[in-house]
Formats: sequence, structure tokens, C-alpha cells
Amino acid sequence: MQNRFHYTIKQKLEILDAMEEEKSSNLHPVKKSQLDSWRAKQEEYSGLTQKKQQKTCTLHQGPSMKYAELYSFLYSQVKDLRDERRAINHNLLIGIAIEEVPEIANLTPSGQRSLIDRFMKFFNLSIRTITSTSGMNNHQISTEDAEIIVSFKANYLRVIQENSILEEDVFNMDQSGLNYETPPKTTIEIIGSQQVPIASAGGEKKRITIISLINCSGHKFRQLGIFKGTSGARVEREVKLYNDHNNCFFAQENAWTDKAQIDNWLNSVWYPIAISRNRPKLLLIDALPLHKDFEKKFELYNTQVMYIHKGLTWTLQPLDSLYHKTYKKYARDYFIAHQKSTITSEEDRRKQVIETAKEIHLKITEEVVKASWKQVGLEFPRNQNELIMEGSLRIPEDDSMLIEDENDNLFA
Repeated sequence: MQNRFHYTIKQKLEILDAMEEEKSSNLHPVKKSQLDSWRAKQEEYSGLTQKKQQKTCTLHQGPSMKYAELYSFLYSQVKDLRDERRAINHNLLIGIAIEEVPEIANLTPSGQRSLIDRFMKFFNLSIRTITSTSGMNNHQISTEDAEIIVSFKANYLRVIQENSILEEDVFNMDQSGLNYETPPKTTIEIIGSQQVPIASAGGEKKRITIISLINCSGHKFRQLGIFKGTSGARVEREVKLYNDHNNCFFAQENAWTDKAQIDNWLNSVWYPIAISRNRPKLLLIDALPLHKDFEKKFELYNTQVMYIHKGLTWTLQPLDSLYHKTYKKYARDYFIAHQKSTITSEEDRRKQVIETAKEIHLKITEEVVKASWKQVGLEFPRNQNELIMEGSLRIPEDDSMLIEDENDNLFA
């Protein structure tokens, strides 16, 4: 969504007067159609009282962004692919978009490319020259991004100190995908084998969306899972049967996080926590258009909200840094432990995904949650010098140093 500015009537009259003196509209970024409308009402405006002419300027939302949910999903895919050092181009993103929203295939090739261009512009993405094909552990940070990161961390410290926010009241919410099947990237095989296939039931492309919530003191909270299905219909009624204190499940036609699902998360996860803590709280979330639409709702119950800058979630989002990477590692381990399963019905497949999500949620330890905050330099500040500040930006380490070895079977 974009903000649009409304001039007060007094400002309109001042612009018209100034233009009359200058005989030019170059100094005023106002459309001709607007000026014509103002001139037609100039006499009427002039007759109004000073109080009415000085009516406060307002901001109002522009038209809804088409494919807003698709853009949010594409952004999550870009984050995952780049975390894995995968190359991305327009065609790859168009293919992902078509898979999620089949109607995209009906657009012309130029229309499809324009859609991706608009998505990239909104999230500050661009085509970049690859600097190396070696296994680099560190992202490259531009000077501009470094300044944004330093500013964000300074504001983070300021908000905590000015509002006397406690460690357990600093939260991070983020979304991630969980595939029905998450095969490992490697396997043991005889040396010299020309092909190394593994068997699956075709669930690598089917997924649910997981919305996670953690706090700075190392606690994880109830997770919300979104399956593909019609809200309120059979699939949602089925998966809701598995709701418990740590998990709740819903359905959406694309398994996306849309407005209805944000409302579900607020009502099922966030509000019960926020209401029980009357003291000041801080919530870190992505600067997605969908999240901005809920700004006032996020700020309820004495909550400060900080939006993590687009394109910098890898270095500022605790859940992105380690928690969800660990989540996906556990999903691969679950696949290995259950790959002999003979499940055939979709209902049983959904049940298995629910069991996977529940087991992974239990497996993630307090140490992993705390390390997620530490890895992005947002661990709770004991004093001003403890937060990473200018000249000492922390780059995320290789997460293999912080979680179990790839060969460890956590679900054996």
C-alpha cells in the first residue's frame, strides 16, 4: 500500500495564489486535473472560515496492491534461495509465481516480467554481479546497507531503554515454508555411481506456511500452520482437530499468509500473550505490505513495533538467522527417519506434516532461540556498549557451527 497526501484547503489556495504570481506550475508537483478542480472551487474555498480552511492534512491508503500476498511469498522464496547461495533470475521467479498463482500464466511474457520487476522494486531487489562462486560464509554488505543496519540497532536499543522493556518482552515474528517432504541434500552412496536418486512421494513441492514467534530470553511460543484449502471448509476443520497449547492450524486457498491468517495469528497467538503482559513490549516483524496494513493492530496492548528493512532480514531477523534454518534441518532429519512410510491419502499426508511441525517445534531448544538473537547482534543489551554498534557489524556465522552435524539423526 502507498500513502497519498491530502492538501488542506488553505494550502490549495496558497498554491493557486503562488502559481498566479509565478505564471508557472513547475515549482508545484500538482497534476493539471487537480489544479483545474481547485480553480473551479476557488471561490467556494475562499468563503470558508479560517478554521475550515486549516483542516488537518490526512494520509490515506492508496489502492490495494495486486498480488500483495504473492509478493510476500516470492520474497520468502528469494530469502531461502539466497541463504542457500542459489542463483535467481526473472524466469525462475515467474515459474514460482505461476506455480502459486496459475492465472499468472495467462499474462503476456512482458506482463510476467513486469510483475517480477514491480516485486523487485518494492523489496529493493536488483540484478547484481556474482562476486564469487566459492563457498563464502559471509554476505556482502554495501555501505548504504551497513548504515541502515547500524541505525536499526541504535533504534532497537533506544526503544528498549526509553520504554524500560524487559528481555522477555522483546519478540520476533516471521514466516517460513515447511514442505510435505524435505529430502536431504546428500546421502551415502557407492563411489563412482553415475546417478544418486532418492525415493519420495512427490511432496517436495507441497508446503504449508509456519508463523513462528520467539522472544529475546530464549522462549518460543505457539506456532501457527497454514494448509492449502478453503477457510472454514473440510481441510481447515480437519487440521484444527490437532490444535493444542503449542500449535494451531488453519487453511487458506494458497497456503499463504493473507489478512485473514494475520488475524488468526493475532487472535490465537499474539493477543493472549500481549494482554497477559500489561508492561511495554517490542515486536520485530518484516516490513511486508501485509504487515503494514495491520500496524495499528500490532501496536495494541502497549506494544512498540519495529519493521525490519526489506532485503536485510538475513542480518536483522533473529528467526531468519538460525531458528528457521534449524527448523528445516530437523525437517530433513524427519524425512530420513520416516522415508519408508506408505502413506497414500491426502488426509494422512496432512496428519504427517502436522506431526512433523509439532515434533520440530518441541526439538528447538532455548539455546537455539538465544543464538538466533545473538547471531544478528540483537541479543538483549545489558548496557549500551553490548549492542553491536558502528564499526563492528556482526556477520552471521556458518550455522553448521551452531546446530547438530548433518549426519546426526535427531528423530531416530
